[in-house]
Amino acid sequence: MTRGHDVVLTGRFEETDVKRYFHLPFAVPAGVRQLHVRYSYNDQIDSDPLIGGGNTLDIGIFDERGIAPSSPGYRGWSGSEKLEFTIDAEWATPPYRAGPIGAGTWHVMLGPYKVGPRGCDYRVEIRFDAGRPREDRIVLRHGPPRRPRLPAAEPGWIRGDLHCHTLYSDGDSWPSEMLVAAADAGLAFLGATDHNSVAHHPEYGGGGGALPIVVPGVEITTYHGHWNAWGTQRWYDFREPTAAGVSTSMRQALADGAFVSVCHPKPFGPPWEYAETRGFPAIEVWNGPWERLNSASLAFWEEHLRRGDRVVALGGSDTHLLRSPHHAKLGQPTTWVRIEGDWTSHEPRLAREAVLAALRRGDAFLSASPAGPQLYLTPDPRGALLRVRSAVGTTLALVSDAGSIHAEAIDSDEYERRFELSRGIRYVRAQILDGTGSILALTNPLWLSG
Repeated sequence: MTRGHDVVLTGRFEETDVKRYFHLPFAVPAGVRQLHVRYSYNDQIDSDPLIGGGNTLDIGIFDERGIAPSSPGYRGWSGSEKLEFTIDAEWATPPYRAGPIGAGTWHVMLGPYKVGPRGCDYRVEIRFDAGRPREDRIVLRHGPPRRPRLPAAEPGWIRGDLHCHTLYSDGDSWPSEMLVAAADAGLAFLGATDHNSVAHHPEYGGGGGALPIVVPGVEITTYHGHWNAWGTQRWYDFREPTAAGVSTSMRQALADGAFVSVCHPKPFGPPWEYAETRGFPAIEVWNGPWERLNSASLAFWEEHLRRGDRVVALGGSDTHLLRSPHHAKLGQPTTWVRIEGDWTSHEPRLAREAVLAALRRGDAFLSASPAGPQLYLTPDPRGALLRVRSAVGTTLALVSDAGSIHAEAIDSDEYERRFELSRGIRYVRAQILDGTGSILALTNPLWLSG
């Protein structure tokens, strides 16, 4: 329905429409400089998977350049986080992209993530040139970072966090604030992974100097699992929530040179439900504090290792809320990578590529925080060499494809030991546990055969 320069789109979703995307066309006349979109629906509930009985409706928008996968017409997706947003020629509500408002057929994209027993009746109102003023920006973290004093790492090893969110998806802070917070935590690199958006990349910039190096990325958020892609400047299609659809998007990301990882394959992660999808080079084994069911992600990774899949283990805090002390914090967990060459001499682009190269090699281990513990596993002529720092009072365990093969207490701040390994072992990895059995650090596998 059209009234003057206003467009109103209405409709209804039933339970049979759940977890699918629908594209609703509308015409934009020539000469428009601003769109304001507002939508509403009945029985609205939060997107939390534990909450049911009502509706959760996601929204996004495409401009006149079309809705095809990877189309430049994609202006953004905000899930169910925002009930209204503005796209202007000069500015836009994050995570949407500003730019010319071209004449032609645009599409509102709606995704009924949850549909309750009474159905979901929706109404989308679109105003042209409503004169909405540029939205205020509130920045709480200013000034130079205050880097903490942390135990020194071995030469070439640096700390980072590969998973975080800003106001360009469902976080509460701006990219500049996230970078300062990451530096305050003692991190040297930061993976920027807002949901289904790359609009945050220009604002992050390359980082460097007093701030962490930025590894640009995107979290591809589908209705049956999430995956991250780093080292890319483009979005990947998330609208086909099938193994075939996800596999196609992953292959495209890999062909573009991106490094790809399955995100948080654990209950309420949300879990990874694409059992037939193969070919991803990494798995986020540790997401947020260990006790948040990361043992399930570890088991998922180990299943792949036992099959012979040389899949790299990664960690990420999945930080969303910097302004709350009760949520995940940057660097918890920390991903450590070994950089070849002089890290301090790298300009941001080369430093970013060095981080990605280390991840591709599997030159990485994970720890509970930037303070450690530090856990280094390297090959030795007779097996493996282990070096441990900042882990007194914990337990060291060696795990192979045959299961646990050794465990002992750590009684020194500078622990080093060589292990001879039995013939027939395909790989070995190490982990450090506290008195309750929670993991404090773990390495990637050292592959010995196969």
